[in-house]
Amino acid sequence: MKPDPELLREIGINSTNVEIAWAGAANDLARGLNTWTRGTIGRDRGIAVRAALMTCMIVTERYKADRPGLPPREYIDNMLVLLRRWLDEPTKDNTEAVRSALDVTRSAHAWQQDDDVASFWILEAVDHASLAVWSGERASYIVPMDYATCAARSVACVLHAMLDAGVLEGPAVESIVEAVYRAAS
Repeated sequence: MKPDPELLREIGINSTNVEIAWAGAANDLARGLNTWTRGTIGRDRGIAVRAALMTCMIVTERYKADRPGLPPREYIDNMLVLLRRWLDEPTKDNTEAVRSALDVTRSAHAWQQDDDVASFWILEAVDHASLAVWSGERASYIVPMDYATCAARSVACVLHAMLDAGVLEGPAVESIVEAVYRAAS
């Protein structure tokens, strides 16, 4: 099933999973996309990371470090290289490379900005894709999110970035859904 925005909204309305209640899923469309993505990913970390990376690739060319709090373009490019490397060879060393490259010192997130800015959402998408590489299979008190949640949040951040960049909702959802489907096949 390839959902459209209305079906995703319906899924979002009917979603009660606490894992989707985060600041990046503040509306029914984002909550529905998050829930649908988790279901499509299933229990496969490779698919989760591939889905997150493929959707990130839709928006990363639009990234501009033109606001305070945004890292240089090189940060995004480096994380994408490390994600691809992990997909090619999901070793402990490549997992550690992704984990150690993630900037955990950042205190401002996209949903904490006064204005919605596509580049902040792109940064969130890439960071959540990176979290999908080394997070746990299940959430715990040590690792608060599982890889499917991280990947689904990455995908939802891509939606935010596209909408903030002026892409219409229908085409944005269609390109994201197609990328997640390609990743899962």
